[in-house]
Amino acid sequence: MKKKTIGILGVGQLSEFILEGINNKNTEYEFVLSPRSRDRSRRLGTRFNYKIAQSNQAVLDNCQMILVCLPSDSSEKILSELNFCKNHNIMSTMAGVSRERLREITNVSNICVSMMPGYANVNGNGPIAMHPFDKNWGEFFSFLGPVLTLETKKEFDIAATFGALSGVSFIFLQTLIDWYTSKGLDYNSAKVLVLQTFSGNIDAITNQHKDLNSIIDSVSTKGGITEKLALELKNNRALEAWPDALEKILISIKK
Repeated sequence: MKKKTIGILGVGQLSEFILEGINNKNTEYEFVLSPRSRDRSRRLGTRFNYKIAQSNQAVLDNCQMILVCLPSDSSEKILSELNFCKNHNIMSTMAGVSRERLREITNVSNICVSMMPGYANVNGNGPIAMHPFDKNWGEFFSFLGPVLTLETKKEFDIAATFGALSGVSFIFLQTLIDWYTSKGLDYNSAKVLVLQTFSGNIDAITNQHKDLNSIIDSVSTKGGITEKLALELKNNRALEAWPDALEKILISIKK
């Protein structure tokens, strides 16, 4: 079977996560990497036997499917210097750069946008939000995790906030581990307590398909420590801080 070739513009950390995730599966894809971040490109090219293009333009000249993983703040300048073809199929992972703006820069009509956590995609467990539906990109992303196709830009913008939520989740977990170690627990014990509590609960929810509100009611014994902790968090607006912060991220994505 002939392999499909995907060109990658911008070989940063997200690109590396994607390539590692794909390499963990037996797929029909091969890649042409841009020379941006040349040391990383060379390392990944050697590790996975992928080609490294001489220039960004060479990536476009040799591939129809183009995955754009450039930094948002420098993407417009880089893309505006390239010559795209009408038949290019572009998938952008750049937060804050709309499909409409990408069409203006590239003069390509077939453009999709996506958001993924990155780290979890290495093991095929990270969700991918995509807008709009594209069969070729949907098939590709399915190797990296469950694909959620959003029909409208509004829906995608809302879903895309999970890109920030995913990264912050590591900070949240580390904060809890740090609290336990500050009280005298060794690091490994604290890590097991925190990570297994969350992963165990997630596994139970996934396998039992129970409503979260009913689970909350069942574990919140009147006068118990769960109720006390929930009340402390509520009184300190710790719970409200999450949706408040996500609102601000959503505003930045919409710009």
